[in-house]
Amino acid sequence: MSDGLQITVKDKKWKDVLPKYRSVCRKAVSAVLDLTSCEVSIVLADDLFVHQLNLEYRSIDKPTNVLSFPVPFVDVPMRPMGDIVLALETVQKEAKEQKKTFEEHLTHLLIHGALHLSGYDHISDEEAHVMESLEIEKVTSLGFANPYEGEIR
Repeated sequence: MSDGLQITVKDKKWKDVLPKYRSVCRKAVSAVLDLTSCEVSIVLADDLFVHQLNLEYRSIDKPTNVLSFPVPFVDVPMRPMGDIVLALETVQKEAKEQKKTFEEHLTHLLIHGALHLSGYDHISDEEAHVMESLEIEKVTSLGFANPYEGEIR
């Protein structure tokens, strides 16, 4: 690994759905974080794995698209930021429902996860506005459409 990105493929179907998953992950996370000075772990999993994590850590008994697990701040040269875990089937289903390509939706979710690792959240309306504005900025900078365009709020 030449930078601070570690990718673990827990469900091999990721490689079939998006053969260039490594470059997509690197590009999306790099839009938010400097991978030469921090470490991020991405886990490409299935719905069952993410469902179990969601139940264990959030007490929510269903899968979700992305989970982020930030690491508390440590002042070291290669600062560990945390983990981003994605559920293949849910990401596929949402991309189809939202009429987006898989790569486009995955890119948005990775940016969303990286922002969580950076300390952003969307619990309050104000926090959600700030985080969504950053997501729009980062996603569109990579050549994709505003991920929230057309949504009813």
